[in-house]
Amino acid sequence: MADSNKPKKGKKEELKSKQSTGSDLESEELAEEIEVLQKELDEYKRLEDEYIERIKRLQADYENYRKRTLKEHLAHIKIANKDLVEKLLPVIDNFERALEAGQKSQGSDDDFYKGVLMIYNNLMEVLKKEGVEVISPKGQEFDPQICEAAVTEAIEDVEEGMILEVLRKGYRLKDHLIRPAVVKVCKK
Repeated sequence: MADSNKPKKGKKEELKSKQSTGSDLESEELAEEIEVLQKELDEYKRLEDEYIERIKRLQADYENYRKRTLKEHLAHIKIANKDLVEKLLPVIDNFERALEAGQKSQGSDDDFYKGVLMIYNNLMEVLKKEGVEVISPKGQEFDPQICEAAVTEAIEDVEEGMILEVLRKGYRLKDHLIRPAVVKVCKK
């Protein structure tokens, strides 16, 4: 009966005590749930960052692929253009020989000669628009990068190494040499 000396709690106090114990438990449960949710959120953020990095890498890979294929495509076009121009060079040479022969035999007043000259000029204009440049270095200093010396001749009034005559024109397509000019060079 020692308990009889203790004051008895009222129902309100007992209810408050139970409520505070219940709210403490509820707070702990909520804190644990928040912690679990925070961990899940962190995991999802990590996954999101990982996916974003993957996407960035894929975009960079795609951009590199696109640039590489474009570069390869342009290289194929250049090679195709170069091959076409190389195939046309003998035709151009024959055109020039025909024009030279026609001028000597018929003269430049002949209508046929004028027609062939007009066709030749049209062809050369088309090639020029495509980046083909004629190398005809008569009177210039010999450059082994764009010329081949086929003949040498000693002439007193001309400096050594100067090109005296172009025996066959050379051609360049943009920055690429297609055919070097064949020249006669002054050599003393």
